[in-house]
Amino acid sequence: MSTRRNASIAGGIAGIIGWVIFFVAFVIAPTPPTLGASAADITRYFSEHHTATLVSAFLFATTAVPFTPWAGALAARLREAEGAGAWLYLTFLLGVIVTFAVGVSASSIFMALSDRGWALGDASARILADIANYAYIFTGFGSVVFVTAASVVMIRTGEVARMLGQLGLLVAVIQIISLFTAFFTDGFMVGGGLISIAGFTLLGLWWLAVSIVMIVRAPAAVEAS
Repeated sequence: MSTRRNASIAGGIAGIIGWVIFFVAFVIAPTPPTLGASAADITRYFSEHHTATLVSAFLFATTAVPFTPWAGALAARLREAEGAGAWLYLTFLLGVIVTFAVGVSASSIFMALSDRGWALGDASARILADIANYAYIFTGFGSVVFVTAASVVMIRTGEVARMLGQLGLLVAVIQIISLFTAFFTDGFMVGGGLISIAGFTLLGLWWLAVSIVMIVRAPAAVEAS
């Protein structure tokens, strides 16, 4: 088995591990208060789910570890598929870096809020909760970039799977819509609400699907040799 094939399998396995951590972090605690939530709701939520929210925030940050080799392995496949003048794989990598830099920062804010922030007073609790929500929403800037870059290469070259490229563009559109929830503190589009959850869910499913295909399907260059 070639080195490129082994690297793709290792990356896919890392991606699945990352997805499992992401899934556990997503479901271990109830949905947190949305943008504009009252201080009473925020205090009640974090006092009742103190441990679960601490663990959830830590696990969300932890996903950066297995997704780093996932991104490296997928970027290698994208670069090889692009050929001479390749640049989209670099765009993909930069998008991943931005996503996880913002995501880890968001998790640290959420963890601080889960630990003691909710007890600092109404104003502090509301500010920290809103900052955490904004930060998680803004991970979408990076994810729009990396999902779109990877999807374009997949569609153009057939690397990984063209269908995943097409689905990836749909995920990117949902991510763009989710970004605009930052302007809403109530209603259907409220930040941290249904649209935000849908964006995270679809992104996670796309990661999982890409990771599985990275394991079961060899890079195009290996298949051709």
